[in-house]
This record gives sequence, C-alpha cells and structure tokens, in this order.
Amino acid sequence: MPSPMLNPRPALLLPLALSTVALVLPCLGNSAAALPSAQPASAAPSAPLQSGKPDTIYRRNERTGRVITLSGIVLENSLTQVKLDRNGKTASYDAASIVRIDWGSVPPSYRDGMTYRRRSDWAQAVTSFRVAATDASTRNVLQADARLQACEALLRYGASDPGQFAEAVKEAERLMADFAGSSLIPRARAIQARALRLTGDDAAAATAFESLYGEGSSDPATSGYDRQACLKAGLQAAWCHLEAGESLRARELFGATKGALEGLAAGLSGGDPQVLTHLIGLAGEADMGEGFCLLAGGDASSALAFFERTTTRSDAAPGARYAALLGRGEALLALEKLRDAQLCFAEVAALEHTNPDRAARAVLGLAQTTLALGDGDAVGAARRWLKVISDTYGDTPSARKALDLQGNL
Repeated sequence: MPSPMLNPRPALLLPLALSTVALVLPCLGNSAAALPSAQPASAAPSAPLQSGKPDTIYRRNERTGRVITLSGIVLENSLTQVKLDRNGKTASYDAASIVRIDWGSVPPSYRDGMTYRRRSDWAQAVTSFRVAATDASTRNVLQADARLQACEALLRYGASDPGQFAEAVKEAERLMADFAGSSLIPRARAIQARALRLTGDDAAAATAFESLYGEGSSDPATSGYDRQACLKAGLQAAWCHLEAGESLRARELFGATKGALEGLAAGLSGGDPQVLTHLIGLAGEADMGEGFCLLAGGDASSALAFFERTTTRSDAAPGARYAALLGRGEALLALEKLRDAQLCFAEVAALEHTNPDRAARAVLGLAQTTLALGDGDAVGAARRWLKVISDTYGDTPSARKALDLQGNL
C-alpha cells in the first residue's frame, strides 16, 4: 500500500523544471511548506536481533501512552492478540497495543532478505523472503512476516519491472490464504489493492480498497484494523472508481471519507501534531474530489472554477492546495489553455513532496502540455519528462500512462 511519507523524489525534477518553475516561484509565497511524515513506526522494516536472542515486542500502555519493551518468544500474532512465552509462562496482550515486533532468532534467508532490502536489491530480497516464508523450520508467525516482506519488496521491484505488480497481488493472496487470522492481513490487503491499481485494473483495485475501507468506515474499526488506514483506503477507492468511469460512486466516497477524516482529526485535537496534519491533508484531498468528478464528466469549466476557489485561499492545507493546483492544470489542459496549465503542473511537480502519485501525475501533465504546445523540440522535451516518471515514479499509476504515451512518440 501503498503506500504518505516524505517524498524526496521531486528534487530530481529541478534540473529539468528550472526554466518553467522560475516563472511560478515568485507567486508561491508559503505554499511550499511540506507536510511532515506520517509514516508509522511499525511500517519501517526493523533489523532482526541476533540469532538466539528472544523476540522483543513494543507495547503501548493504554493509560499513559508510554511504550515499553517486553522480551520472549512470540507464539501468536493475530488480529486480536499477541501471545508471548516469557520464561515458560504465556502472556497475552491486546493486538491494538502492540506498536511493533522485532524478531530474535531468524533463519539465514530472512536475515539475507533484510540485508537486500536495505540495499534496495528488491529481486534478491523477494527470493530470500520467499525462501523464509516456505521454510518448514521457520516459526509460523515469522513465516507470515516473511511473506509480507516479500509482498512489499515486490511492490518496490515493480517500479523497475512492472510485471512484478501482478506478482505482488498473488503474494498478498497467498498470505491472506495461509495466515487468515494474522495481524498482517490489513497490510496485505492494502498491498494487494495498490498492486491491482498499478497493474491498471482500476475496477478490481476499487473493489479491494473499498472492502478495506469497510473495515473502518465507522468507529470503532474492525478489531485489528487501523481506522486511519481504512479511511485512506476509502480515498484510494474513490480515485480508482473515478479512473474506472464510476464517477457517481467516486463522488460518494470522496464525500464520506472527507467527513470521516475531519471527524477523526477533530477527535485527535491536541494529540500528535504530525498525525493531525496528515489527517487534515487527506481530508483536503478528499474535498477536491468533487472537482475531479466534474472534470471526468467533461465539465472542465465548472471544474476550473471549483479548483480556483481553493488555489486562491491562503489558508488551504497543502493536501488540498496541491490537489487543487493539479486539478486546475488538468482543467486548463482540457480547455486548451496550455501555458497556464503548464505552470500549474510545474509548480506541483517541483514542490509536491508528500504525495508521489500527485507529483507523477503533474509530470505527466507537463509532458502532455509540452506536446500540445509544440514548442521547439517538443517531442524530445516530452520524452525527458516521461523518463522522469519511469526513473523516479515507476511505482505510481502515472507510470503506465507514461509508457503508453512514450509508445506513441
């Protein structure tokens, strides 16, 4: 799942975008402020402890909020509880209180997989994790984790080899079939949905994302599911429905997720500012969904007016502002106001540091407007923009569209 952390990739655009961005920088003001990362600690791969060492679980105290560490052998890691053998005695903990698990004794294949992952050698990482996941001598809970690691590595691998996205779907399905009660199932479902989207099957991706959204569309979420992650899945489902031509369902989901995200943010007022800022940004993105629905319906003029109401607001959250700028660019492109569209795309491509999908879509818009304008070596310039997508944003939905456009040049 996909996948909101700080995105350093737009920095690579500057050598290409310099001449265009120079035209828009004077009017940016404070809009370049990037959202802080909302990447959860549990999503970061943790290196296994040395062989022979016990596992370590990180548990949050519900009353104080403090995280404490507990050592032992993990016997169960399910959607509802984690069981830990501590010196021959079994202790059970609510799965919702577990922040992460660091594995102690692991097979060499798992350790190799983590090494390859740190090196971004995704092909070798997949091979190693698959060996660990099928090793009969490996503990069941560790087999499940190895399978998830293989899923995530395949998703990364697909950025350079798109055929691996279909493999990520299959790997996630294996995990869900073999470890149906595992706490890793929500992440596997998110990876499956994201991989389906990246294969170009927007209808199937919409169904998968919406199913995941259903686990947390109301409060409380299904046991073992994080409500924020489920609402983000609902937002992704809306985008997929829109791509699949189901604008009515997309509009419904944009509205529903906006309200739920705003409600969740209100409930966290005074809490973690990083999480709060991220929720507000997501709600802002959902709020812009109406404009994209208008655009998909062929009403570019109304879409343009909708987006401009946000781009002229000084208090718009970055998520809403950059979504509105992207939408404004696409509406202007549809209305054949190419120079203005080009400037919108350039601003988003150069300054959007939190959402790779949106940044890649803006780069694609730059390629399209460059071709439409026909200035100088338009084809050569468009190819350079498309290469940015293939080299830097290969794991976004725009990568497939860029390949199609490249094939027509």
